[in-house]
This record gives sequence, C-alpha cells and structure tokens, in this order.
Amino acid sequence: MKIKYEVQDAMESLGISELRKHQIKPINHIQSRDDVLVISPTSSGKSAMFQIPAIVEWHKEQRWVLVIEPTISLMEDQVRALQEKGVPAEALSSHTQHQGKTILERLANHQVALLYATPERLQSPVFQQAVHYNCPWLIVVDEAHCVLDWGHTFRKSYLMIKSFVKNLKRRPVIAAFTATAPPEYRKDIAACLGMKEPKIFLNSLARKNITLLREDCSSLSIKQRLARVNYNIKKYRKGGRVVVYCASRKNVDMVANYLSKKFPGEVVKCHAYMDSDKRQKHEYQFINGTKPIMVASTAFGMGIDARDIRLVIHFNLPLNVIDYYQQIGRAGRDGEKSHAVLLYHPDDITLAHFILDKEQFSEHLRTRLDSRLEELVSIVKGDKCLPRQVLLALGEASGQDCGRCSNCQRNRRSNHED
Repeated sequence: MKIKYEVQDAMESLGISELRKHQIKPINHIQSRDDVLVISPTSSGKSAMFQIPAIVEWHKEQRWVLVIEPTISLMEDQVRALQEKGVPAEALSSHTQHQGKTILERLANHQVALLYATPERLQSPVFQQAVHYNCPWLIVVDEAHCVLDWGHTFRKSYLMIKSFVKNLKRRPVIAAFTATAPPEYRKDIAACLGMKEPKIFLNSLARKNITLLREDCSSLSIKQRLARVNYNIKKYRKGGRVVVYCASRKNVDMVANYLSKKFPGEVVKCHAYMDSDKRQKHEYQFINGTKPIMVASTAFGMGIDARDIRLVIHFNLPLNVIDYYQQIGRAGRDGEKSHAVLLYHPDDITLAHFILDKEQFSEHLRTRLDSRLEELVSIVKGDKCLPRQVLLALGEASGQDCGRCSNCQRNRRSNHED
C-alpha cells in the first residue's frame, strides 16, 4: 500500500521505517475523522496510530491533539520520547504545575502538537476555558480499559470525559486504545466516552513469547510460598528484570523484605501507600536497572517501559482476567522468551473478595466484578491451555493449545503415561 508523503514524513520524525499492517487502517480512519476503538497487545505500536495523524495535522493546520493517560509516569515517558525526536509535545501534571501557564500559552500559540493530561485535568476550570474555543481536533484515551475499571471507583473523572467533550465548541474525533477489552467492555467504553459509531480494530492478543505457568500452592505455608518465589526468580530471570505482584500492601512489604535478604541490593517495592518521592525513586531504580527486582501492588507497570522483564510472578491471584493479562504483559516486551508464574492458593479468593468488599459498588457492577473473579479462578483451577482460556475470556478464539504452559505440559505427561 502506497503511503502518503505527509504520513511518511511523520513516520520519519518518529523514527519509524515501516508501518505494520494492523496500524494502517486505524491511522487512515482517524485521518478520515472516524471515531476508533483499537484493541491490540502491548508493544504492538498503538502510540504510533495516533501520533502519526497528530503530527500530520499539526504540520498542515497547526491543530493539536489531547492525549488522556492514567498515570503521570506514562505521560512523562511519552512526552520525553517525543521531545527527543523533535515533536512538540507537553504534559500537564503536578510535576509541571509551575509551567502550566506557559504550556497553555504555547498551546494557544499553536506550538504544541500533542498535549498529555490525566482525566482529572479535564475538570480544571482554567483548562476548560483554555481549550473551549481552541479545541483539540482529536482526543485520545490511552489504556481505555481504565474508563470502566477505575471510572466506577476511585477515578470518577474518567466518567466525566464525555461531558468535557460535549462542552467543547467543536466535537473532536475520539480514539480509544487498550490491550484488554472483552466484547461486553467495548460497547460500555464507547458509551462512556460518547463515541459515535466507532470503528473497532482487533489485533491478536496472543503473546507467544511468554510461557504461562501455574503452581498449586494450596498445601503450602506462607514461608513455603516465599521459597517458591525465590526458586522461580533463580530459574527464570536469566539476567533480566523481575516483577512480583501482590494483592495487598502487607504482602508487598513481606515479599520485598524476604527477597531483599535473598538478593541483597537488587530489590525495590512499590504500592499506593508509599511516599510519592520514595515510590518514584524505586520506579526509577527499577527502570534504569540498578535494582532489577520489583515487588509491587497491581497498578505498577502501566507506563513503565522496561523491555527486558523476563519474569512476572503473581504471589496473589489478580481480581480478574483483564488485570492478569495486563500484568503478565509487562514481560518480554522485547520479544524474547519470558515467563509468568502464578502461585495459586485458595486463600487468595477470600483476599480478593475482601478487596472488593472495601469499595462501594453498584449492585450491577459488583455482580460483574464477582463474575470476572470467578472466571479467572475457573481458568486457574482448570486443566485447559492457559493462554487459550485467557484469550477466550478476552473475546479472542485461539485455534490451538500453546503446548508450553503448565497445563499443556501436565496434559502431555498424562497422555504419555496413559
């Protein structure tokens, strides 16, 4: 397919020599002013699908794009990468508070192609006034599963994006991107964002370089489960980085303390209750490789661009298949062979219900969350191919078993014994 010269110029400015097949249609539809919902795995080039149209439009008309990200770290990583390539991008966050007025002035003077912000920023009267007439031509919602996963709980601002768009002088194109949106999520995401008949693009979510392993720890004590963490790190890290996910702050502290004794000077931790400066320091130490083992609560990893994570361990069961897929997706972003190990214990189901009980969900939402948890438990306790069942839960039918996961290995041994 022949690529327009202005798209080629934008690709060159981003350092992209060739587009992948699944990127072309979303780019074309965004340029044609269609709303789009793109569901594609980590490292599949989702950012380029909106950055290329953004650069093309800015060069032609000096019009700008608003990109909504869930975390400051994700915003800053993308803006830093764009600025290094000479693309005029800015981020509005608590870290740039003293520069906020200057950034908005640059926006008004058509000196910004992409402006990154969290959904909370959209509720600022100052920001609303600044963009009411100088509207973005495109609004991008990255990590769009957060609209539903967080919008109904502690990030209500996600559910206010629709009203923000409605109050603009001109309606922009809306593009939403995520790695995880089961069929029932897609319609809800589109409705929450006020999308108009969005074109939906599905790319295979299979991550064939990641081997999924499940260990039944039902009969193990906490001490023995910790020993399994140690064993798996020694077996699978292979010189790369490691992330250990825990469901509670208490478990993050416990596992981090244990591993610090086994791997002195290599371990950091991250959870929501840590001091912000300390948490950022630990994230930076993990990213730059000085401390390659991270013990973290479930939100960690969104926006962390560490491509050589060789192992993801779940010390506790995640709350649903979407969280599980997102978290194992931190591994092997460079395409190299990696592993994801889930240490299953029945007590984790009780812990998961306790976590859900702490939130004030509507009856409808709570029923859906309970169903999602039960779905993951069924997959983990079952004997069918793990990747195939995970993909099926996410709305993708896989034609054959992977042959590598713990269930496939176990079934193969059983067949040989028979």
